[in-house]
This record gives sequence, structure tokens and C-alpha cells, in this order.
Amino acid sequence: LSVAPQRALLLPLVHNLLYSEMLKNDAKKLVEELGSKEIKNIQFRSSWVFIAAKGFQLPNNIQREKINHSDQTKNRYKGWPAEIQIEGCIPRNLM
Repeated sequence: LSVAPQRALLLPLVHNLLYSEMLKNDAKKLVEELGSKEIKNIQFRSSWVFIAAKGFQLPNNIQREKINHSDQTKNRYKGWPAEIQIEGCIPRNLM
């Protein structure tokens, strides 16, 4: 993230069950600085998606982040939460 060029669109996502143990605190801090409010809330088998811009502002009406935690009473797949997605249009002239 720190080496991403200016005017870059960043689209990190998580689907790895060991993610919370693999990502270091300094990387989580960088994602937080880009605007994530959920990066430190990711748990075992959580699904998480985040969109951020480096060097320009995203439109206010774009959903930027979504998280879905594994919950045995609600999981769609055996031990795994349902897929997640965020939608929106980013005008080309912003990038």
C-alpha cells in the first residue's frame, strides 16, 4: 500500500481463513489511514472488501467497505459466510 502510485484505486479484499493472523499491525494501520473502519475487526473466516483511493477523493455516494463475519447460525456455506460485494461508479476523470 505504501508503494502504490498516486492516483491509484485500491481494492483489497479478504477471503483467507488465516488472514487475521497473517496481516501485520503496520499493514492494518496503513489500511486504516486509507479510511477503513473494519480492518481491525476481521475475524476467523470473515469476508471483507474495501475500496480506497490514493491521491484523489472517491465520490461520497460510493460504499467503501463491507464485512461479513462467520456465524454458524447464519453461514451460507459450511463454516463460511456468504459472499459480499460493494457497488458503485467511479468517474474516470477522478483517476
